[in-house]
Amino acid sequence: MILGLAAAQAQVLEEIVVTAQKREVGLQSAPVAISALTGEALEKSRIFTVDDLAASVSSLGLTGGNSPVDLELNIRGITNTRLDSPSGEAAVGTFVDEIYIGRNGGMNTDFYDIERIEVIRGPQGVLLGKSVVGGALNIVTARPEFENSGSFTVGGGNFDSRLISGYLTGGFSEAWAGRLSFQSRQHDGYAKDVLHDRRLDDLESLQFRAQLLYQPAAGGWSARLVVDHNNDESNGINVVAVSDGQTGGFRPRPWSQMRAFLGLTDPYESVPEETIYAGNPSPVQQYLDRESTGVMLSVEKEFDGFAFTSVTGYRDARADNHYDQTGGGPDIFDYPEVFGVTFGDFLAFNPLAATFFFSEPVNEEADISAFSQELRLASTGESRLDWILGLYFKRDEIDKVDRFVGENITGVLPTLSGESHWYNYGDITNFAAFGQVGWQLADTFKVKVGLRWTSDKKEGDIRGVQVATGDRFNPADPVPLTPLQGPYETEYGATWKKATPQATLEYTPNDDLFLYATVSTGFKGGYFQDTPNSAFAASFPTRPEEVINYELGLKSDFAGGRVRLNAAGFFMDYTDLQVEQTNQDCLCNLTENAADAEILGVEAELTVAASDRLLINLSGTLLDTEYVDFVEASGIDSSGNSLQRTPEAQFGISVDYTMNLGEWGDALSLYLGYYWQDKLPWQPANLNFEDSYGLLNGRITLAPEDAPWSVSVWGKNITDELYRTNIIPFFGEEVSRYGPPATYGVELRYAFD
Repeated sequence: MILGLAAAQAQVLEEIVVTAQKREVGLQSAPVAISALTGEALEKSRIFTVDDLAASVSSLGLTGGNSPVDLELNIRGITNTRLDSPSGEAAVGTFVDEIYIGRNGGMNTDFYDIERIEVIRGPQGVLLGKSVVGGALNIVTARPEFENSGSFTVGGGNFDSRLISGYLTGGFSEAWAGRLSFQSRQHDGYAKDVLHDRRLDDLESLQFRAQLLYQPAAGGWSARLVVDHNNDESNGINVVAVSDGQTGGFRPRPWSQMRAFLGLTDPYESVPEETIYAGNPSPVQQYLDRESTGVMLSVEKEFDGFAFTSVTGYRDARADNHYDQTGGGPDIFDYPEVFGVTFGDFLAFNPLAATFFFSEPVNEEADISAFSQELRLASTGESRLDWILGLYFKRDEIDKVDRFVGENITGVLPTLSGESHWYNYGDITNFAAFGQVGWQLADTFKVKVGLRWTSDKKEGDIRGVQVATGDRFNPADPVPLTPLQGPYETEYGATWKKATPQATLEYTPNDDLFLYATVSTGFKGGYFQDTPNSAFAASFPTRPEEVINYELGLKSDFAGGRVRLNAAGFFMDYTDLQVEQTNQDCLCNLTENAADAEILGVEAELTVAASDRLLINLSGTLLDTEYVDFVEASGIDSSGNSLQRTPEAQFGISVDYTMNLGEWGDALSLYLGYYWQDKLPWQPANLNFEDSYGLLNGRITLAPEDAPWSVSVWGKNITDELYRTNIIPFFGEEVSRYGPPATYGVELRYAFD
């Protein structure tokens, strides 16, 4: 056994310091289930986005919506799909330097110059900024340092990928330091728009972050100011319809039949529509354009027996996105030079599919501003009693426009033609007071109790407008596009208040073993529909979502600090779980409250320093999930089914090995990581599934010990696994988005101090 042979030479595992509970504590003594990834680990795995992170960490998943601004994280089975309502918020929260990011897609940003990312599992209803019901990402950026240092990285790879990133940091005086970080990433599209000869799923992004730190050596007040800017653009997404393979029911399958008719078999090829909006004769092709700017100011001072902290955040963002929901429509008959086909050919090939062959492209524009303020007092010093008290305020304003255009070439379905707009302004105000007290009962036992009181107010106004009826094929059609039943304008609003307590018992029998038992609660306010079909539908929110989590955890180091095992078992009981999905009956997104849902699971992470050169990491999650009582609006009884988009099992393994190269000691390092997830259901009805799949990533780095440079060769999805990040079941189709194919490249890094 490797461990037994090499134990005498093995390295001792270092412990990562985390701040998930507003204090700096070692990961091995934090009474919460956390996976912490250092900046070095992110670099090795080339984790730039939440998509990359979700394919690397057990218990974490990603719902990659058919709109790229609808990305939603899934932890332990709790997620939202297509969550873009101005009054909606994610079940899994994202925090960057303690600032809550409420709009994951609209405020998307790369990970760069990161100190660590903490993946926090389970509801966090007391200390973690805003209360969250499913878990959170806590992203901690690298701070300014007084010692001068910096690094630059350049790289390139297939799909003409290019990377330029780096940082500079140093002190201006004994009290002042700064840091400047930047990153630019580009790559050609992984997919192709065959009709218009354009690449899809491409990227052009630019981010920078400037920081200023005031930290006098003599103590007193200290402050950190962070300003960041992010921009990314692309030609939009690749959407491919695949037959669901089922029989019976209403399954015309117009888009998969269209693809078969055209001979399109490559899942990385599609034929998205151009769109002509009323009053704008120029056609619009798919695109994505996002931009955001953020400011964070943290002020701290330690007094006699306690410390004061103020964290202020502001972010302004804009997202503009145009995409074809079905991946193809009547445009294919406008380009005979490409395919040489006519609608008459299609009608003869499959009359039923032709009858229901329509397009419904969507344009989403969102202007977002978010302000938050947190004030905390926390005890300091050595005492059997510790405490923390705080106030939290957050306000988001979201001004959103949705434009739907429908075309139906046969005219048989009049409600599938026309143009409708929704102008939706949402205002979210969240206020909370929170506190926690810890009491050291004995040298080995400690109890903590906490409470958070939250007031969550959602209000706004929405206007639904029928801009045009009919389409270019049926201009005289008087019927408006579904789902809008008629023009309307109305206001909406509601306030929810909730107290979320938490109690934790900690047991530390020795320095190498830590056990905890927690009962925690979480709360998420209700929200209003994004594009309701009437004023009546616009006025009714979902009910709030609540959870009670029972958890037992173990964190242990043994074999002389060379082996680390962390594990947690939990049972989560959800009330009024908010479930969002696309409904084919109304061609709209509906949010419903499942009456009850339960999740039983176990997670484990094992790290083994097998020698001073070999490090092995293993992780795994097993889940048993169930909608206990859920009859959908469509009449489908999903009671007893598994939670959507959640695999029963996830597994990951990575190996780091360092070796000598000639006279260079410890110069060559090899990294290999494999992530596997089990089969999962795509929707509550459990009728459509994604088969299990695994992703293999690797990296080889040459970095001589005393050299300032290093060069790396990397690969992601090395086996070119074909997998999907999202589907929408519709008319017997699985309208799908696929993950990136195999990518690879080379990077050169230069560091100095």
